[in-house]
Amino acid sequence: MAEFPTKAKVVIIGLGGIVGASIAHHLVERGWDDIVGIDKSGIPTDIGSTAHASDFCYTTSHDYLSVWTTQYSIDFYEKMGHYARIGGLEVARTGDHAWMEEIKRKLTSAKAFGTRAHYVSPAEIKEKFPLIEEDQVMGGLYDPDAGLVIPRSQTVAGKLVDTAEKAGKLKVFGNTPAQSLIVEGGRIKGVVTHRGTIMADHVIVCAGIWGRLIAEMVGEDLPVMPVDHPLTFFGPYNEFEGTGKEIGFPLLRDQGNSAYMRDTGDPKTTEGGQIEWGYYETENPRLCHPREILEKHEARLSPSQRDLDMEQILTPLERAMELTPILGELGYNEGHSFNGLLQVSAAGGASCGESQKVRGLWYCVAIWVKDGPGYGKLIADWMTDGRTEIDHSSIDYSRFYEHQLKEDFIYGRTYEAAQKIYFPAVHPREPYGTGRDIKRSPFYEREKELGGHFMELGGWERAHGYAVNEHLLEKYADKVPVRANEWDSRHFWRVSNAEHLAMSEDCGIVNLSHFHMVDIAGPDHVELLEWLCAAKIGGDANIGKGIYTHFLDDEGMVRADFTVFRLADRGRLVNGADAGPRDYHYMKRIAEDKGST
Repeated sequence: MAEFPTKAKVVIIGLGGIVGASIAHHLVERGWDDIVGIDKSGIPTDIGSTAHASDFCYTTSHDYLSVWTTQYSIDFYEKMGHYARIGGLEVARTGDHAWMEEIKRKLTSAKAFGTRAHYVSPAEIKEKFPLIEEDQVMGGLYDPDAGLVIPRSQTVAGKLVDTAEKAGKLKVFGNTPAQSLIVEGGRIKGVVTHRGTIMADHVIVCAGIWGRLIAEMVGEDLPVMPVDHPLTFFGPYNEFEGTGKEIGFPLLRDQGNSAYMRDTGDPKTTEGGQIEWGYYETENPRLCHPREILEKHEARLSPSQRDLDMEQILTPLERAMELTPILGELGYNEGHSFNGLLQVSAAGGASCGESQKVRGLWYCVAIWVKDGPGYGKLIADWMTDGRTEIDHSSIDYSRFYEHQLKEDFIYGRTYEAAQKIYFPAVHPREPYGTGRDIKRSPFYEREKELGGHFMELGGWERAHGYAVNEHLLEKYADKVPVRANEWDSRHFWRVSNAEHLAMSEDCGIVNLSHFHMVDIAGPDHVELLEWLCAAKIGGDANIGKGIYTHFLDDEGMVRADFTVFRLADRGRLVNGADAGPRDYHYMKRIAEDKGST
């Protein structure tokens, strides 16, 4: 092992997982060197989620960023010779018309995002996956690009680390947990370990289920939580004996039962000769704060593998046997089955990007194997160029308000999110039930009296229309469209359309309390705004005016839009509630980098 370094350009905490290894690879690809990677386990990890991940990849999603990172990752794995493009099925059970509608919506997104997923009939499903009962399904989708990382993403992580190390760009130290972080003047300065202290310009936290513990070292938190994922095995299953395959049939998603299934290929391969069946609990997901995770010497299996209680899976497993009876015919491999901890997000996506409090400290957590290399590229590009080739605003850690990083809030939201990992289909406007009533406008009680239809944004209870105005629907009946499809009309109140029409003919009051507002003051505030904004902000003629404009980056690309009110001694930036924190932190960093006062 190399001598432990005292300084580096970059320290990666959690190098042993697929995310940390991918970041290291892509940083080297972008010209970085003098990188040090540490991990509390071996490298590649023998205790993190990568060590037991199911390793399958699907491109089907309603989120284009997710599709992009998965497609990039699939191509990346395949170029390395570590991907079986075996295909994947998603099925709707007979009589489950709601899930069939969701599959149709997925196919629409698939077409919009350029994937090759397409509809398949029950007969086609049976042909591709003979273990299924054809009369139990009414249709589904087939993703020909879905598949399996082979033999494991753990192997890929090891190869990426080895290559970067042999190139002299990366130094590797396993069994070296981060004990604390050094921060001076609001900037990261180093990482303390039991081997010694490494002074560094940049630190990247990709410690997976332990990520929150690292963030706590600088007084931050990450809105994620590890959750039990029942992973079970049945066998022996010798259908692919002698083929050398790691998988023989396409992957199968039975999301109406919150479950998936796959074979493990030839008995002589890594985990071969079995059927794997995984389930995501919808009623009582078992969250586990990182502080509760056992150490390696304390765990029976591994710190990220907890004991499985058969009661967790009994009912969904019985349903699974109706669809694929072979599960009831094979023996249950109790000793091999377990609860694998994985990250679930309080915000519906990953948490990536620079710390809100500490410059040079970066996070990349809540990433699945199917997206690992894609996120490696995103972080490397972001750190190198200050931008990525795809809009990353939905996963930017800067987007969170302070209240969204409180422990109670994180627990409530992650509990809800864990119930919906696979089931049911989540509506894009579906409100959370927890973390509500955090911010109320001065008009809130009056809005309640008027029958306000409340949704939440940035912590604000925001009315989207008022029951008291429903009489307007008669007046504007010929102008207010009817959303005949229940999905289209869900969480939408037609009265709001009528209210808009009434305001265009008369007058009304709009409650804008939820808008994010921040004042920019100081000797250089006009100069800073002139640099940031596309519109002209300076000049005496603009004092007292509201100016709608954009933030542009140094290549002229649009980052945000909002209104700047030019006051005599400052500028007031009025922004959307969801975009406000992200744009505030961006502006603050630019001011720091430019030395603005």
